[in-house]
Amino acid sequence: MLVKKLKGHVLPLTNCCFNKNGDKFITGSYDRTCKLWDTNTGNLVHSFEGHKNAVYCMGFNVPYGNKVCTGSFDETAKVWDTVTGKLLSTYSGHTGEVVAISFDPNGLLVATGSMDCTAKLWDVEMGKIHSTLKGHEG
Repeated sequence: MLVKKLKGHVLPLTNCCFNKNGDKFITGSYDRTCKLWDTNTGNLVHSFEGHKNAVYCMGFNVPYGNKVCTGSFDETAKVWDTVTGKLLSTYSGHTGEVVAISFDPNGLLVATGSMDCTAKLWDVEMGKIHSTLKGHEG
């Protein structure tokens, strides 16, 4: 049974993700945005705008939930504050689409995987690259 239909993106979704408590979730879209929703009310909390291509992957910094990271076909990842909706950092350095993303359990690092056959670790506090992992063939 359909409980609620949420409207917010103008193009199809690429992915979605719940926070640890399940009271918030994020959606990414080909419309180049990521949206944060209140699960209980269905209300839009924030719209994260700034990517130049589809937002393909996203994740919360579990267990805290005060940040989300988004990965895009524009070859960047971005970290956003879920309370204020503000952009905190943009990670540039991949030469292919960012298709996988995850915070470490302490929320100190973000891992990104790209179609450029590399994975990168980013220091969340400094907003800079920590290391690059090479050797993948696809």
